[in-house]
Amino acid sequence: MNVVFHHSNDDPELHARVTNNVANLLDDSTVETDAVALVANSGGLRLLVADSSQREAVETLQERGVVFKQCRNTFAGTEVGEDDLIDGVEVVPSGVGELARLQEAGYAYLRP
Repeated sequence: MNVVFHHSNDDPELHARVTNNVANLLDDSTVETDAVALVANSGGLRLLVADSSQREAVETLQERGVVFKQCRNTFAGTEVGEDDLIDGVEVVPSGVGELARLQEAGYAYLRP
């Protein structure tokens, strides 16, 4: 099973919740995952910046094979750029476009 999580909230509590949800999916022995991704846009950008309170959780999930993708459009109007992201985060042209593409490719969509 392929799964994509969508995260667009800037609330630090929700950053912790989404990383916990991803870890819980990976830890669930009743679910066989082939690929897991998280697409962030809007306020979700704060999850993937280098000074994020969830940086360690993101890096641990990356080590477990989770792919993190950040919407390029979200950078507009912020002082954040690609160089401010956690290493390994992929920048995609459009978060919603990436979500649509992944769903078309068979990924289950989750929005915790």
